[in-house]
Amino acid sequence: MTPPDNDRGEGKFGAPMISRTFLTITCAGLAVFMAAELGAFSNYPWATFYAQKRTSPIVIDGDLSDWENAKGFTMDREKFFFVGQGMSSAKWGGPSDLSATFKVQWDERNLYLAIAVTDDKVTEPHGSLSKGMETGSWDDDGVEIMLDNDGCGMPRYYIGDPMHHEFHFVFSDKQPFVFDNFWKLQPGAPQAMFRLPDGSAEPLAYPGEVMAKNDITEVFSHPPYDGKYAFRRTDKGYNLEVRMSLPGARMVAINEGGHAIGFDIAINDNDAGTGPLKQQLHWSGINDLFWRNCRFFGTLILLND
Repeated sequence: MTPPDNDRGEGKFGAPMISRTFLTITCAGLAVFMAAELGAFSNYPWATFYAQKRTSPIVIDGDLSDWENAKGFTMDREKFFFVGQGMSSAKWGGPSDLSATFKVQWDERNLYLAIAVTDDKVTEPHGSLSKGMETGSWDDDGVEIMLDNDGCGMPRYYIGDPMHHEFHFVFSDKQPFVFDNFWKLQPGAPQAMFRLPDGSAEPLAYPGEVMAKNDITEVFSHPPYDGKYAFRRTDKGYNLEVRMSLPGARMVAINEGGHAIGFDIAINDNDAGTGPLKQQLHWSGINDLFWRNCRFFGTLILLND
């Protein structure tokens, strides 16, 4: 099975290659029935990535030379900018200001990701160092990787969920960070809102949820993540290389009994090194609460070699 010959994934294979009309998946004890044709994940034609199986060693060191033969997806157009929370493409200076190419491979144990980020002003983290919730890793230069391991389209996910994630990999030459899910249940809590400069507000989450920082930098190499990551500064920005396991995912090719995996990626850009983000690239193109709802993710399809 061959992926589309197009580095932006906008060929005729825009929809997940799933022969079944309905998927039956157990998600946290709940049987979820999803019509693939109706878009269990993002229905944007480019938001499906076909990951080839790893055929040679991948060393997690931020040097992406061992990825040269892998196909990638480039985000370098206005349609990839998240619109909301005061962000848009209005301040974008073109691909040299912010753009990125990501690649994905897999084997029976792990998912592998390589992201080459072009960012003309890479800054050290400030939000990740803050103890309060007024700022956080979401305001720092870095990469967000979202995964719905079992492909069930989980509408909400929380701290401690081993299968549905919003990873934040925060760039730093001195002290990089990794954060996992930020939300936890608190029945009766008012809906969290993001206050805009003009005084208006946008939803950050659903009612009954509160935010808490979940720093997993020291434990990312342990279960359930069993991960490894490495940043490397480049003359155009920085690289990120990641290896991690996906609990709950069946790591076999789609034509050998595998399933679609929810997947999304975002690139955060803070030129000032303080305050909120300047802009964010977001692959799947959905501007709703994509960080709270796996149904807004893009789709990852595992292919054999």
